[in-house]
Amino acid sequence: MSSIISYEDVIKSVKEHLPSLPKILHELVSKLSDPDTNLDKVEELVMIDKSITAQILKVSNKLEFLEPHEPRIVTIHDALHKIGFENAKRIALNFSVLKIMKITNFPRNFCCEDLWQHSLGVAVASSLISELVDFENPDQAYACGLIHDIGKLVKLNYSYRMFSKEIASASRKKIDLYDLEIRRDLLRHDILGSKIMDAWEMPNILSCVVRWHHTEERSERKEIEDPYLHQLVDVVYLANLLINKLGIGYSGHSVSKNPSEKFLRSMNLDLESLNDLESSIKKAYEESCPVLLII
Repeated sequence: MSSIISYEDVIKSVKEHLPSLPKILHELVSKLSDPDTNLDKVEELVMIDKSITAQILKVSNKLEFLEPHEPRIVTIHDALHKIGFENAKRIALNFSVLKIMKITNFPRNFCCEDLWQHSLGVAVASSLISELVDFENPDQAYACGLIHDIGKLVKLNYSYRMFSKEIASASRKKIDLYDLEIRRDLLRHDILGSKIMDAWEMPNILSCVVRWHHTEERSERKEIEDPYLHQLVDVVYLANLLINKLGIGYSGHSVSKNPSEKFLRSMNLDLESLNDLESSIKKAYEESCPVLLII
């Protein structure tokens, strides 16, 4: 397929009818790297997008946040202070990505809800893993985990029928979708995702993680020299494997894989600590769903 259709042709076609990720996502990812970012700055950002402010108001009025007989929250300022800094940032990120998913046509064998649950799971797991391995920016890891499969949305918007056939083929052969793309020289979602990030002028850090989130060996990640970026890719790579293994959502991967022992050692992990990590991720995901799932 990729020998006939170029990646550039696909990106050009998709850009004509798929809007770019909201500007707020670009701003949020940048702000997540700024230690001076506070709740007031997040408030300024979310006020730009009325649909996101509406979602934050909706979440802030859930039973998880309101005390018995407490009046409903009607201002975004009060809502942000009620749900807290971390939840506010993540709800804004989530809704920015979900808006793209909801205007995408999905085939019967691959639904929006499943991909969203997978994406949220990888985001939550990336944040948790980053804290475990002392990666300095869990929020950035969360954002990269959330967006890692954007290339699948590109494929779906280019031809959801083509993508449906690939999903079905990978399932029949009991192989990973990514492996199928490589074996049959198909359009690869990691490359498409990276290219759409560049076309939308999103931060380079997102493009790099999207491009290499299936690549375990650092030596194979061409064009990455920064140890910080390598560690971020490591975090999202592991999060993606573990969410697939836990069966949280569905991203088209019919088989689960384990990281190599060499990779685990590089992150100061072993099989025993990996089992504990899986339990922690499952618990963190379940606890986050009432606030962050928003679908």
